[in-house]
Order: sequence, then structure tokens, then C-alpha cells
Amino acid sequence: MSWQDVLSYAGYAAVLLTLAAFFMTDTIRLRQLALGSNVAFALYAWGVHLYPTLILHLALFPLNAVRLSQLLREKDLIERALQASEVSPAWLKPFMAHRRYAAGTILFHRGDAADCMYFLADGRLLLEELGLELHPGALIGEIGLFSPAGTRTQTARALDDVVTYVMRRDEALALYRRDPAFGIYLVRLITSRLVEDLAAAEAHRAERR
Repeated sequence: MSWQDVLSYAGYAAVLLTLAAFFMTDTIRLRQLALGSNVAFALYAWGVHLYPTLILHLALFPLNAVRLSQLLREKDLIERALQASEVSPAWLKPFMAHRRYAAGTILFHRGDAADCMYFLADGRLLLEELGLELHPGALIGEIGLFSPAGTRTQTARALDDVVTYVMRRDEALALYRRDPAFGIYLVRLITSRLVEDLAAAEAHRAERR
């Protein structure tokens, strides 16, 4: 096979890979095809001295490689989030701001706009309407944050001096859009909380009988 044949095959391969990329719905496969077409186009352009085309595909290759790496990382995070056996609110701490509240402080009232969610790191909180005492490790306000009404269903009061981590609604939505793994994690977390609340309510009804 001559060098001219190699260049010819490279040119045809570049065209076929580019056409195939336009029909791809899987973004990972699309980037993989784009990388292949970059290599083929660069080889062809170098062989026939089409230097503007060579420069273009040499520039596009690292961009496609970086984007493919990001997509593979997101896929790995999503798979790990789906396979996780435990769901802990502590996962959110790196994304949340640190705040302290004195004993007796009302963090929010029932009916208030749910503009943030809280992770309780130290101290105790009381949900007044339920008479439910919360301890470190509890996540508060995540359901109201994403509910259609967007309002609090309980009043939360600090029983002690408490330490919390807080994430505002816009930050949570931005993280949700930016990181699919966070979205899956949050759905699992809210679902697990709802299941726990239903189980607690059922146990409470059973005790009253």
C-alpha cells in the first residue's frame, strides 16, 4: 500500500466518521467519533499540505478529549450514585456554607418560602408542629426546596446552640444542573426521607391504637 493510498483512506475515514457523528444521540460515542475524525483529518491534511485544516483538527482534538473525559467522569459519578448502598446528607457538606444559631432561634416558620436547606452538624432542633426533635446528621428543608409550593411545612427552632451547613435554593439548582450525580443523589435522599417519614408515621399510629 502506497503513502497516497494511506492518505486517501484517511480522508474517506474522516468523512465517514464526521457523518456518523451527526447521527449519534449518545454524547460519549459522539465525542469518540469526533476524536477519530480529528486524527483522520489531521493525517490527511498533513499529507496533502492542507495546513489550515491540519491546524483546525489539531486544535479540536484536545477540546474533544477534555469533553470526553468530563462525560466519562459524569457517567462514573452517576453509576456510583446509583449503586451507593447508603444515602447520607453529609455528602453535601462541601457544597454548603457554615452557620451557627443560638438556642431559641427560629430557623424558619411554617409557610415561609423554602429558600435553602440545612444540614445539622451539632446541637438539636425541634420541628414544633410535629414535636419532633432532630439530632446531628439530619437534613432539613430539602423537600420544601423542590416542592411545587416551595414553602416550609414545619417551624424549626434551635433547642441548643446549633451548628448547621446551609445551601441556598439557587446554589442547589445550579449544582443540580451542573452535576447529574447530585441530582440522582438528591432524588435518592428525598425518597429515603419520605420512606422514613412514612414508616415513622405508621409506627406512631400503631402506638396510639
